[in-house]
Amino acid sequence: MGQARSRRRAAIRELAARRVEAAWTCLDILRPGLALPEKKSLATKVLDICRGESQTLAKRIEINPAQIQEIVWRNSQCANRHCSMVLFSREVAAELNEFFRPDE
Repeated sequence: MGQARSRRRAAIRELAARRVEAAWTCLDILRPGLALPEKKSLATKVLDICRGESQTLAKRIEINPAQIQEIVWRNSQCANRHCSMVLFSREVAAELNEFFRPDE
């Protein structure tokens, strides 16, 4: 049992080393010339994402009323040239945000 446990730990260490090497190489390609402290910080974030521990993934993006207004007005038109379109953007934003809210 001791040898199996030792082999398992060695395999885990090897996989961890490969992940670190992959993150480091990826950052060399994506951000060449990045200073070492920033590179370490970014590599840590990448590895956190790989482990599913990233706080950035938990952030929720919501649509605000101004964005709704821009989306709708850009894609709508009134048949009457004297028509003033009424848009309840705050309510539409709330409805969309509720619709896309992840189930917890």
